[in-house]
Amino acid sequence: MSSAAACGEVPVLRVENLVVTIGSTPVVDGISFELEPGECLALVGESGSGKTMTANALLGLSPGAVTADVLSIDGRDARGYGERDWRNLRGRSVALVSQDALVALDPLRRVGAEVAEALEVHEGSLTRAQVGARVIQSLQNVAMPDAAARATQYPHELSGGLRQRALIASALVAGPGLLVADEPTTALDATVQAQILDLLGELKAQGLGLLLISHDLTLVARLADRVAVMREGRIVETGAVAEVLGNPRHEYTRVLLAAAPTPRTTFVEGGDTVLEARGLTKRYGARTAVDDVSLSLRAGQTLGIVGESGSGKSTVARLLLALERSDAGEVLLDGEPWSVQAEAQRRARRARIQLIDQDPFGAFDPRWSVERILGESVALSEKVSKQRVLELLHQVGLGEAHLNRRARELSGGQRQRVAIARALARRPGILVCDEPVSALDVSIQAQVLELLSSLQRELGLSMIFISHDLAVIAQMSDRIVVMKDGAVVEQGEASSVLREPRHPFTKLLLET
Repeated sequence: MSSAAACGEVPVLRVENLVVTIGSTPVVDGISFELEPGECLALVGESGSGKTMTANALLGLSPGAVTADVLSIDGRDARGYGERDWRNLRGRSVALVSQDALVALDPLRRVGAEVAEALEVHEGSLTRAQVGARVIQSLQNVAMPDAAARATQYPHELSGGLRQRALIASALVAGPGLLVADEPTTALDATVQAQILDLLGELKAQGLGLLLISHDLTLVARLADRVAVMREGRIVETGAVAEVLGNPRHEYTRVLLAAAPTPRTTFVEGGDTVLEARGLTKRYGARTAVDDVSLSLRAGQTLGIVGESGSGKSTVARLLLALERSDAGEVLLDGEPWSVQAEAQRRARRARIQLIDQDPFGAFDPRWSVERILGESVALSEKVSKQRVLELLHQVGLGEAHLNRRARELSGGQRQRVAIARALARRPGILVCDEPVSALDVSIQAQVLELLSSLQRELGLSMIFISHDLAVIAQMSDRIVVMKDGAVVEQGEASSVLREPRHPFTKLLLET
């Protein structure tokens, strides 16, 4: 941790009249705030409100032009910094935890090497053994299971939650005085999220200045001291957390608070079984990722799958989609063999079942516009038309202005909505939704969940809904499957599982 932060002589961050302009458009428009050592300020707001653009400007990573009357980091005036100056600052004085771990981590480097980078840049006198020990300790601090083994793996070998933990470890390993955390627990389940929040709280108590960017108001209430609400690049309300969340003054803040998920009050009986897994088992080397999993989905129902990061949820999704072959067991689609068929036989039926992925940025070709991304999927089933592409965009709350944008030009929430539109392009009957709203702020999340529910009612969709967010699972699901260590430990009607859980692990999830 920096000496200035430790001594509390100056704010770790001071910003006055910060403006970020892309082209001729200001995406951050004259915001001001400061952050003391040991304090957490939360920035909340809709996707595209300027939160991430603000974060990038504080690390010299902005894609646009940045101006400010004051931009002081750890007492240093950073307004005129070049790339070399920023490299000397990043990691040691200020570090970033991004909301998109798969993109932030180098796919060609092992996790241990990624975490070690800040030590190698800023503490070059350390021996290899000392660096290795610090890396393992940092991974253990963020609750990485079997940290020594994970350090030898590549990012693609980890689940989304484990990748996020590796990213947090990388940001904290050199002890920065200021941490900019952009959705730091987006991919984490409730139990691990609680561990990460405890860790951040401990670091804050030791003097870490924390700028938290989040759409999760529960997380903000637990960790932040102050909150600033952003809309269209401006701060519309700021103050102590209890004051802003308990007695909001601005109408927009009230809208955000009203958008929190609420448990479903109705139960869909469902029709015939449209998707069934029988005794699925999947191993990767000596590790069993999915262990004898059986489940079924009825027509018109939503089956929620919840569990810790690394519990096998996403692997089950890939097995249901027949994107991977199981070592044992099978999947039936509409009562007929699916997973055991050759891909040539499955191709004609693939429109029936589609995926909404948890990592849209990694799933899109970065060279392609939104129009081309959606047009490619439409073309698999019907003639492409601009009208059909616009219809898909409007369904997910976007419009014609987004047609020519690339993935990097969209906010995290906008990318996720494009991913949902792409899944709908072939007019499927079954959606496998793997964390479909994990990157969305509460107001847009509410709109997308309502959209999915509306489409389900109108089109008779059936859904597998995977999420680490129990509030979202409770809102969306008719039935729930709880997974731990690759196995199903409990399943049943959502109301029964949530109100009267039988398994200790389910009880733990509900208590966290």
